[in-house]
Amino acid sequence: MGGDSDVGAIWAAVIEQNLFTVEAPGFDPLTVSLGEDAQCFRGTITIAGRKPIRHLVAISAELAKTRPGADPGGRRTILCDNQPTFVLYRIAQRFGLPVVPEWAGWSNEELNCRGAIKALIGLGCSPVLFSGTKKLFLKWIRSALRQKRIELPECNGPVRWNLAHSFFRVGKDGLGEGGRQELGEDSPATLAEEDTQSCESS
Repeated sequence: MGGDSDVGAIWAAVIEQNLFTVEAPGFDPLTVSLGEDAQCFRGTITIAGRKPIRHLVAISAELAKTRPGADPGGRRTILCDNQPTFVLYRIAQRFGLPVVPEWAGWSNEELNCRGAIKALIGLGCSPVLFSGTKKLFLKWIRSALRQKRIELPECNGPVRWNLAHSFFRVGKDGLGEGGRQELGEDSPATLAEEDTQSCESS
Protein backbone atom coordinates (compact mmCIF):
# COMPACT_ATOMS: atom_id res chain seq x y z
CA MET A 1 0.00 0.00 0.00
CA GLY A 2 1.08 3.56 -0.59
CA GLY A 3 0.92 6.41 -3.03
CA ASP A 4 1.10 6.28 -6.81
CA SER A 5 4.90 6.53 -6.82
CA ASP A 6 5.33 3.78 -4.19
CA VAL A 7 3.07 1.31 -5.97
CA GLY A 8 4.51 2.24 -9.35
CA ALA A 9 8.07 1.58 -8.15
CA ILE A 10 7.18 -1.86 -6.78
CA TRP A 11 5.22 -2.72 -9.94
CA ALA A 12 8.21 -1.80 -12.10
CA ALA A 13 10.54 -3.91 -9.92
CA VAL A 14 8.27 -6.93 -10.24
CA ILE A 15 7.79 -6.61 -14.01
CA GLU A 16 11.51 -6.08 -14.62
CA GLN A 17 12.37 -9.06 -12.39
CA ASN A 18 14.44 -6.87 -10.09
CA LEU A 19 15.47 -7.90 -6.60
CA PHE A 20 13.86 -6.11 -3.66
CA THR A 21 13.85 -6.49 0.12
CA VAL A 22 10.83 -7.85 2.00
CA GLU A 23 10.47 -7.22 5.75
CA ALA A 24 7.84 -8.51 8.20
CA PRO A 25 7.42 -8.86 11.98
CA GLY A 26 9.25 -11.91 13.28
CA PHE A 27 11.29 -12.51 10.11
CA ASP A 28 14.73 -11.45 8.97
CA PRO A 29 14.73 -9.25 5.84
CA LEU A 30 14.67 -11.25 2.60
CA THR A 31 15.96 -10.28 -0.83
CA VAL A 32 13.54 -11.72 -3.37
CA SER A 33 12.37 -11.64 -6.96
CA LEU A 34 9.07 -12.94 -8.34
CA GLY A 35 10.75 -14.12 -11.51
CA GLU A 36 9.56 -14.15 -15.10
CA ASP A 37 5.88 -13.59 -16.04
CA ALA A 38 4.83 -12.45 -12.56
CA GLN A 39 1.28 -11.11 -12.37
CA CYS A 40 0.35 -7.76 -10.80
CA PHE A 41 -3.06 -6.51 -9.70
CA ARG A 42 -3.44 -2.85 -8.77
CA GLY A 43 -6.37 -1.19 -7.08
CA THR A 44 -7.50 1.77 -4.99
CA ILE A 45 -8.84 1.94 -1.44
CA THR A 46 -11.07 4.95 -0.85
CA ILE A 47 -11.45 6.26 2.73
CA ALA A 48 -13.78 9.16 3.51
CA GLY A 49 -11.86 12.35 4.31
CA ARG A 50 -8.52 10.99 3.09
CA LYS A 51 -6.65 10.67 -0.16
CA PRO A 52 -7.18 7.36 -1.97
CA ILE A 53 -4.61 4.70 -1.12
CA ARG A 54 -3.14 2.61 -3.90
CA HIS A 55 -2.42 -1.06 -3.33
CA LEU A 56 -0.71 -3.78 -5.30
CA VAL A 57 -0.87 -7.58 -5.20
CA ALA A 58 1.92 -9.39 -7.05
CA ILE A 59 2.27 -13.15 -7.46
CA SER A 60 4.80 -15.31 -9.26
CA ALA A 61 3.87 -17.29 -12.35
CA GLU A 62 4.35 -20.50 -10.37
CA LEU A 63 1.89 -19.43 -7.67
CA ALA A 64 -0.66 -18.38 -10.31
CA LYS A 65 -0.57 -21.90 -11.75
CA THR A 66 -1.59 -23.35 -8.38
CA ARG A 67 -5.25 -22.46 -8.95
CA PRO A 68 -7.60 -25.39 -9.72
CA GLY A 69 -7.32 -26.66 -13.30
CA ALA A 70 -4.20 -24.66 -14.14
CA ASP A 71 -1.04 -26.43 -15.29
CA PRO A 72 -2.29 -30.00 -14.62
CA GLY A 73 1.18 -31.33 -15.41
CA GLY A 74 2.85 -29.13 -12.80
CA ARG A 75 5.20 -30.63 -10.25
CA ARG A 76 5.05 -27.94 -7.54
CA THR A 77 1.97 -26.65 -5.71
CA ILE A 78 2.11 -23.73 -3.26
CA LEU A 79 -0.58 -23.72 -0.56
CA CYS A 80 -1.40 -21.04 2.05
CA ASP A 81 -2.09 -23.46 4.95
CA ASN A 82 -0.45 -26.62 6.27
CA GLN A 83 -3.59 -28.13 7.82
CA PRO A 84 -3.75 -31.74 6.49
CA THR A 85 -7.38 -31.64 5.33
CA PHE A 86 -6.83 -28.32 3.55
CA VAL A 87 -3.67 -29.61 1.87
CA LEU A 88 -5.42 -32.74 0.60
CA TYR A 89 -8.44 -30.72 -0.58
CA ARG A 90 -6.39 -28.16 -2.52
CA ILE A 91 -4.16 -30.79 -4.16
CA ALA A 92 -7.28 -32.73 -5.13
CA GLN A 93 -8.93 -29.59 -6.52
CA ARG A 94 -5.90 -28.67 -8.61
CA PHE A 95 -5.39 -32.11 -10.14
CA GLY A 96 -8.92 -33.50 -10.01
CA LEU A 97 -7.97 -36.31 -7.63
CA PRO A 98 -10.48 -38.87 -6.27
CA VAL A 99 -10.13 -38.35 -2.51
CA VAL A 100 -12.26 -37.99 0.62
CA PRO A 101 -11.57 -35.96 3.81
CA GLU A 102 -11.06 -39.14 5.84
CA TRP A 103 -7.81 -39.69 3.94
CA ALA A 104 -6.22 -36.48 5.28
CA GLY A 105 -4.27 -38.28 8.02
CA TRP A 106 -2.87 -40.82 5.57
CA SER A 107 -2.08 -38.07 3.05
CA ASN A 108 -0.20 -36.00 5.64
CA GLU A 109 1.84 -39.04 6.73
CA GLU A 110 2.57 -40.02 3.13
CA LEU A 111 3.71 -36.54 2.06
CA ASN A 112 6.04 -36.20 5.05
CA CYS A 113 7.37 -39.74 4.70
CA ARG A 114 8.27 -39.13 1.05
CA GLY A 115 9.62 -35.63 1.63
CA ALA A 116 6.98 -34.27 -0.75
CA ILE A 117 5.92 -31.33 1.44
CA LYS A 118 8.06 -28.46 2.69
CA ALA A 119 7.25 -25.53 4.99
CA LEU A 120 7.59 -22.02 3.51
CA ILE A 121 7.86 -18.60 5.14
CA GLY A 122 4.50 -16.85 5.57
CA LEU A 123 2.90 -13.90 7.35
CA GLY A 124 -0.52 -14.61 8.85
CA CYS A 125 -0.51 -18.10 7.33
CA SER A 126 1.51 -21.34 7.32
CA PRO A 127 2.32 -21.95 3.64
CA VAL A 128 3.75 -25.19 2.29
CA LEU A 129 5.17 -26.43 -0.99
CA PHE A 130 3.92 -29.78 -2.33
CA SER A 131 6.21 -31.45 -4.85
CA GLY A 132 4.50 -34.09 -6.97
CA THR A 133 2.27 -34.74 -9.97
CA LYS A 134 -1.26 -36.02 -10.46
CA LYS A 135 0.02 -39.35 -11.74
CA LEU A 136 2.29 -39.79 -8.75
CA PHE A 137 -0.45 -39.00 -6.21
CA LEU A 138 -2.80 -41.45 -7.95
CA LYS A 139 -0.16 -44.15 -7.57
CA TRP A 140 0.10 -43.43 -3.85
CA ILE A 141 -3.69 -43.70 -3.53
CA ARG A 142 -3.76 -47.02 -5.36
CA SER A 143 -1.01 -48.44 -3.18
CA ALA A 144 -2.70 -47.29 0.04
CA LEU A 145 -6.00 -48.86 -1.05
CA ARG A 146 -4.31 -52.18 -1.75
CA GLN A 147 -2.58 -52.09 1.63
CA LYS A 148 -5.88 -51.12 3.32
CA ARG A 149 -4.31 -47.98 4.76
CA ILE A 150 -7.32 -46.07 3.41
CA GLU A 151 -10.81 -47.22 2.49
CA LEU A 152 -13.32 -46.19 -0.16
CA PRO A 153 -16.65 -44.68 0.93
CA GLU A 154 -19.44 -47.20 1.33
CA CYS A 155 -21.62 -45.36 -1.20
CA ASN A 156 -21.13 -42.90 -4.06
CA GLY A 157 -22.20 -39.28 -3.84
CA PRO A 158 -20.96 -35.77 -3.01
CA VAL A 159 -18.19 -35.43 -0.42
CA ARG A 160 -18.51 -32.89 2.38
CA TRP A 161 -15.32 -30.96 3.15
CA ASN A 162 -15.23 -29.14 6.50
CA LEU A 163 -12.24 -26.89 5.97
CA ALA A 164 -10.67 -24.90 8.78
CA HIS A 165 -8.36 -22.08 7.76
CA SER A 166 -6.54 -19.20 9.45
CA PHE A 167 -5.39 -17.37 6.34
CA PHE A 168 -5.11 -13.61 7.03
CA ARG A 169 -6.18 -14.00 10.69
CA VAL A 170 -3.41 -11.88 12.21
CA GLY A 171 -2.77 -11.61 15.95
CA LYS A 172 -1.24 -8.80 18.00
CA ASP A 173 2.28 -10.00 17.23
CA GLY A 174 1.63 -9.72 13.50
CA LEU A 175 1.59 -13.48 13.06
CA GLY A 176 -1.26 -15.91 12.58
CA GLU A 177 -3.62 -16.28 15.54
CA GLY A 178 -4.31 -19.91 14.82
CA GLY A 179 -8.04 -19.28 15.06
CA ARG A 180 -10.14 -21.49 12.83
CA GLN A 181 -13.27 -20.86 10.81
CA GLU A 182 -15.35 -23.79 9.70
CA LEU A 183 -16.19 -23.90 6.01
CA GLY A 184 -17.98 -26.47 3.93
CA GLU A 185 -17.79 -27.41 0.28
CA ASP A 186 -19.05 -30.33 -1.80
CA SER A 187 -17.04 -32.19 -4.43
CA PRO A 188 -17.50 -35.55 -6.19
CA ALA A 189 -15.60 -38.67 -5.17
CA THR A 190 -14.59 -41.42 -7.61
CA LEU A 191 -12.14 -44.31 -7.69
CA ALA A 192 -8.42 -44.25 -8.48
CA GLU A 193 -6.94 -46.69 -10.95
CA GLU A 194 -3.15 -46.45 -10.67
CA ASP A 195 -0.39 -48.53 -9.04
CA THR A 196 2.80 -47.89 -7.06
CA GLN A 197 5.08 -49.13 -4.33
CA SER A 198 4.47 -48.25 -0.69
CA CYS A 199 6.36 -45.52 1.14
CA GLU A 200 8.01 -48.13 3.33
CA SER A 201 9.46 -49.95 0.32
CA SER A 202 10.68 -46.86 -1.56
